[in-house]
Amino acid sequence: MAKRVISADTVREAHAAGQTSVQAPRRQTIVTPAAWSAASELRVAIDQDAAAEPTAASQPQRPPNPGTCERVVDPSGVVLVRGNSVRLGRFDGAGPDKNIGLIDLITGRDGAPMTAGIMSWQRKDSFAWALDYDEVDLVLEGVLQISVGGQVLEGRAGDVFYLPKGSRIVFGTPSRVRVFYVTYPANWAQAGAGAGGEIEVRR
Repeated sequence: MAKRVISADTVREAHAAGQTSVQAPRRQTIVTPAAWSAASELRVAIDQDAAAEPTAASQPQRPPNPGTCERVVDPSGVVLVRGNSVRLGRFDGAGPDKNIGLIDLITGRDGAPMTAGIMSWQRKDSFAWALDYDEVDLVLEGVLQISVGGQVLEGRAGDVFYLPKGSRIVFGTPSRVRVFYVTYPANWAQAGAGAGGEIEVRR
């Protein structure tokens, strides 16, 4: 499993989002010297004791909740997800203290080269993230703030973001936000969130 790099930008983005610490489990992350300097300057703690955090294979914590939705699958491969049936699950990839609602609606299991789904969180659950994939986000409700390179870009309902692979950002909101996302490639989620549970109707 590839290690996540904690850079100076990661620390600055966490600080911009109002966070006072960055989780950096020793076995799962690499902290750059510049990150340590930025953390000292901004008084953001880099918590490497989170190394005690169990891996996905050994986690005894709450059972996974991938969310649910009703899907109609046509023999042609066309998939229809009933919007009023969507119930978000919980995404723990942003950290155990974050309450992020998420469901993957379309995944590689559908033969799709991308993943599409819905994510939602509140201000206190804003989180730093490094993208190992390309992503497009459509703001459905609320306000989405993307902090990158010392700048904060703000989108409201109907606005669309493109986040290129390799971006190190903070997903934030001043209140709450609900986002429809598309990521490419589809299989990036194997290292994090899984596909949601669904009720399928095959035609």
